[in-house]
Amino acid sequence: MKSAAVRVFVLGAFVAVPFIETNSYWLHIFGVALIGAILALGLQLLIGMAGLLSLGQGAFYGIGAYVSAVLTLHFGVPFPIAFFFAGVVAALSSLLLVPIVKLQGSSLAVATLGFNIIIYLVLLNEDWATGGSYGLLNVPLPRIFGYELTTERDMYFFCLFVAALVYLALDRLVNSRFGRALKAISQDEDAARACGISINRYKSKCFLVAAFTAGIAGSLYAHHARYLNPNDFTFTKSIEILIMVVVGGLGSLPGAVIGAIVIVLMPEYLRSAGELRLILFGVLVVVLMGFSRGGIAGLAPMLVQRITQYRLPWQAKVSESREMK
Repeated sequence: MKSAAVRVFVLGAFVAVPFIETNSYWLHIFGVALIGAILALGLQLLIGMAGLLSLGQGAFYGIGAYVSAVLTLHFGVPFPIAFFFAGVVAALSSLLLVPIVKLQGSSLAVATLGFNIIIYLVLLNEDWATGGSYGLLNVPLPRIFGYELTTERDMYFFCLFVAALVYLALDRLVNSRFGRALKAISQDEDAARACGISINRYKSKCFLVAAFTAGIAGSLYAHHARYLNPNDFTFTKSIEILIMVVVGGLGSLPGAVIGAIVIVLMPEYLRSAGELRLILFGVLVVVLMGFSRGGIAGLAPMLVQRITQYRLPWQAKVSESREMK
């Protein structure tokens, strides 16, 4: 009951954002942050729940973006259909990674990184479909049930709606039998296999779900930015998504959302620092991780614990005297 009340309060805070901040630029940035939250939630399932270190999330993000943009721009496909197909095509492309799910740790990370580089090169060189280095211009605005999302506020609310659905779906998935199997695999694969869990099948399904969420996030980005360039989907994007998850807190869905918002908004707030903004951003991330290994999600409980355990000098003397008696 308490958890539900917190979720309602947080959702209400997100809903209130466009009414507090009416600047179109910042509403656009907030929308990008919500898209980042969807990406981080999908990767959280891979890394935080299943223990699969993947650096290929940016590839699925790019696949979803270009599929949705090409379908609507060149074939006149309605946005809802293109949005769905963006997730499906990204999910199906994850099946190409089935042969490497047996890999672990750095080996899996390098393999998924290679997949990201391959997708980037395809987006860059296949001019007939992707526009090559020039990218795709004038991607249509989303139209849902005859209503066109023409303002940044409209796009923000739609991104919030999708992010909330993804969060609820993954939260239910994590607390299901599937989620418990993933946690067992992350803790000890041999023990999980002895319990009858099909390791490769569950890992493949995990990649499938994460790729689908990245695909729909890519669709949102394509119609939100209205311009796509292959350089938006290099392996550095995968690293950025990984940083969102780690900063927010591994194994925490709320942490993934918080991490995405911090990583997207912090550089914007530091923009006044000019060329020093990236250095300041890096220092803040290092300091944050130094205080809490569990990321931002683990920082609040740690502070509460320290505050509750802290005793004033006179309290310490009283407790010592009672112990002496």
